[in-house]
Amino acid sequence: MEVLDLKPVKNKKIIAYMSSKENGRYFQNKDTSKLTDFLKKKDVNFVTVDFQVNMKEFKKTPFAQTLDKLGIPYIQVDIPDYAMGYLYEEIVEKQELQNELFEEYDNMRDKESFKGQSLKNWIDMLSEEIQEKEIFLSLKLRPQWIVKKMLDFANRFENEVVSFVHFVQEDICEDICPQVVTDLRDLGVKVISYTKKHTIQNIIF
Repeated sequence: MEVLDLKPVKNKKIIAYMSSKENGRYFQNKDTSKLTDFLKKKDVNFVTVDFQVNMKEFKKTPFAQTLDKLGIPYIQVDIPDYAMGYLYEEIVEKQELQNELFEEYDNMRDKESFKGQSLKNWIDMLSEEIQEKEIFLSLKLRPQWIVKKMLDFANRFENEVVSFVHFVQEDICEDICPQVVTDLRDLGVKVISYTKKHTIQNIIF
């Protein structure tokens, strides 16, 4: 079982190219010439993917086949189930308790009574706790695990300079990319973004 321990990769310069795409249809594009040119030009060593895709099906796509031809390995990055499990269980337990309290509150005749107000306050407090845990899980903990997966894979290479491209689904990127970029830069990684908000040299691939 892995432990979340974020450390800079020693004796290596790491370069991360961040690219957000609308959805998994991007991987079905048969014309991969621009992608190939970019990967060769930047001397990319590996690719990471944060998409809601089945990796068995992903391997059959023109995108994956292009990477295979170029000898570039690729991995899907995400938080492990066991790392998410304990926090998710807490969220579910609080949601179940909240539903029970809400049902009791909803059936009360005098919602303005002391008991009614106490129940409402408890329900509101649980809502805040659930939201805080959901935000921590999706916007803090998950990005940290993604960065760990990236750097662990980069560590496998003996090169002094290791470059990789991180392909991420746009709706996912909106939530977590800022934290992923921050975490990477805090660990000494050079990050270059190719997204709608950060178009570098108008390169599209």
